Amino acid sequence: MTQIQTQVNPSITQGPRGIGARNVGGAYTQDTQQDIIDGDALQGPLIFLTGTTDAINPHVPGNYMIDTGQVDAVTLTAPTAETDDNLSIAIYSDTAFAHTVTATSLFANGTALKTTATFAAFRGAGMVLRAMDGVWHVISSTGVTFT
Repeated sequence: MTQIQTQVNPSITQGPRGIGARNVGGAYTQDTQQDIIDGDALQGPLIFLTGTTDAINPHVPGNYMIDTGQVDAVTLTAPTAETDDNLSIAIYSDTAFAHTVTATSLFANGTALKTTATFAAFRGAGMVLRAMDGVWHVISSTGVTFT
């Protein structure tokens, strides 16, 4: 079992771009930046998942990119109702493997709650999730099957 997460901090000159790259002054305080990132994970720094059994912290917003040379079986537990409401997590793949994200009966995608999100074995497969009342609402998904 391996779990490897590497955060890449944004930089205006070296990338990746994002609101966190502009923390050298200006109108956005660190608190304001975090409020924006909490509601839109894609504005936060990239966090690369390079293990085979990564676990994502459900209480912290994240912009996750799966970048491992084999299938990654990711786990995601429940967000805390009310405390974590509106927190967002984005999970995408940059590899050609059928990764899975398991969140037991926590994916709300407009049908009965689902447990597993299986990514198509193509780069760009992924999803954006928003915490609400103790489950993960699927805001968008590309190349993902929920079961």
